[in-house]
Amino acid sequence: MEKKIAVIDIGSNTIRLVIYRIKAAGGIKQIENMKVSARLQNHLDDRQFLSPEGIHILLEALRVFREIISLHKAASVKVFATAAIRKAKNRQEIKQKVKREIGLTINVLSGQKEAYFGFLGIIQSTNLDEGITIDIGGGSTEITRFLHKKIVNSHSFPFGALSLKKEFIKGQLPEADELRELSSFLYRNFQEVEWLSNCRLPIIGIGGNARNVGTIEQAMKNYPLGSVHLYEMGLKDILNVKEKLGSLPFQDLKGVEGLSRERADIILPALEVFLSLYRSASAPFFQLSQKGIRDGIIIDALNRKNHKQDQLDPVDQSLHELAADYDMNVGKKELIVTTAAKLFGLFRKEGIADVSDGDLQDLKRAGYVYNLGEFIDSESVSQHTFYLLLNRNIDGLPHRERIKIALLASYHSKASFKQNMKPFKEWFSEQDRQKMKFLGSLLKFSSAVNCTGRSIFRDIQLYMRNDEVHLELYCNGSWLVEQQEAEKHMKHLENALGKNISLKFSMQN
Repeated sequence: MEKKIAVIDIGSNTIRLVIYRIKAAGGIKQIENMKVSARLQNHLDDRQFLSPEGIHILLEALRVFREIISLHKAASVKVFATAAIRKAKNRQEIKQKVKREIGLTINVLSGQKEAYFGFLGIIQSTNLDEGITIDIGGGSTEITRFLHKKIVNSHSFPFGALSLKKEFIKGQLPEADELRELSSFLYRNFQEVEWLSNCRLPIIGIGGNARNVGTIEQAMKNYPLGSVHLYEMGLKDILNVKEKLGSLPFQDLKGVEGLSRERADIILPALEVFLSLYRSASAPFFQLSQKGIRDGIIIDALNRKNHKQDQLDPVDQSLHELAADYDMNVGKKELIVTTAAKLFGLFRKEGIADVSDGDLQDLKRAGYVYNLGEFIDSESVSQHTFYLLLNRNIDGLPHRERIKIALLASYHSKASFKQNMKPFKEWFSEQDRQKMKFLGSLLKFSSAVNCTGRSIFRDIQLYMRNDEVHLELYCNGSWLVEQQEAEKHMKHLENALGKNISLKFSMQN
């Protein structure tokens, strides 16, 4: 049976409620996400006690969240707190007050646990096997180093975007000398972590500050894809964001596209953290993730309950969940994939198509979500399919690869392919585009010959004669419908190959 789990994240900057639906097959879907900008870090006094005002804000936010959780009838509630509560000298009093007045039990995470759960959240979604993760909160910064998708080091720094602003910046925006002092402080701290210094590993940023940096940079370049999940930036890109934001007065900064208004006064300190880490690690690039500590909490709980250690490949898991969400006929899609893979191998063996193992993987993945848009409407299936895949995060797929899968899974004709490709044309070479037309038309043809979903094909033979492709499909049942559909759609495959195809159906002996 499906159930709902609520997670409340009491951070130093925001308090957030996320409610997940746990599907019977094991998939996880976020169905509610809301936050309160509490800035508890700023309510810690000089003695590191959370003030009565800070406690009041916390209680009011939790009271509202408790009511929302009740409306959803969540099966369980997990409440965790990070740096602000962790630092508070009166944290036991806070926990008791929350338990007594709201009925919730707060789990205060150590810096190491916070880093671990953040790592666990992103490792299921990234395509990287090794790298550095960073999560800048309001009062602490957690980093981890992972190799072969296993965590090997972690460190929690006792500073975050809010505490850095309070310590180094007097006004709403930093002066040049304040930024230099902040940058020097950060670089020294990062250099002291031996496994981090000059490691030359990519950095994965999680949390609101990282996402805001990504959305700002995308807006600056009119990026054609509205997602920051697995978006990659170089040092120059981060510096361009810093230059733009640093040139604006505070009132204009609050209106920058891609920047949350409540982060306007802390985005520049956060940027300095990313820049200092990037330089200290000599990183090749900076990748952003929508996943993080809350996802890690859920994954850990489910793994413990089910005694699971290893997950499926994140791309395949994401695509299978997508197919389930849109009620796709999985059996029929498997027939399409099997036929397409068989034909792919035959075309490759005969040297008719210059393709690789990576292309076969793309073909299979796109096959499982081919014509996904049928869920919305049987008309305009191609447009619906492309839109859905364009706007749905697929774990483990960087943006270029996601667009490729969307183009293949939505392939309808040369004209529709050209239209869908238009915003992304510069992302792919002419050779890439021609190859995708072949793979897309191969899926379209494979879908046509499996239109009834009856699994009647037992073998396929291919041979060349006078530069014409001869395909013979051996069946164990009547093929009238399949033959008519195949002949109707065969022209797309012929156009992609630049060759005529002779099609023959035969009864298997």
